[in-house]
Amino acid sequence: MIEINTIPTAELNVSKVAVQINSAQEFGMQFSVVGWGKFTNPEGEDVWGTTPLVSTLLSVTGETWDNWLDVDDATYVGDLALAQLGLQRAPVEEEESDVDIEDSDEDADDSEEATE
Repeated sequence: MIEINTIPTAELNVSKVAVQINSAQEFGMQFSVVGWGKFTNPEGEDVWGTTPLVSTLLSVTGETWDNWLDVDDATYVGDLALAQLGLQRAPVEEEESDVDIEDSDEDADDSEEATE
């Protein structure tokens, strides 16, 4: 499954799209495209909705099949799904490391001392 964080629009308040293969034949594939939104609960926290806001099919045949050349599968199919829905990818956020580099060095020193 391909999951893509998106920028919600006024027309479609979708924050995440999931694309999964549905069927395939020679020179074509069909994908299920589902999109979820976020809302603010009574406690003021942003939470995912429990039901999709959009559910549709994406058919990759003909010209779209022939143009599937110079990019990885997840990017190509994801871009087709987003274009069909009129959405854009959200900027990729860098994940912060949970481990402090200095703490890692100290742990390594402690384990060396324990083995001596």
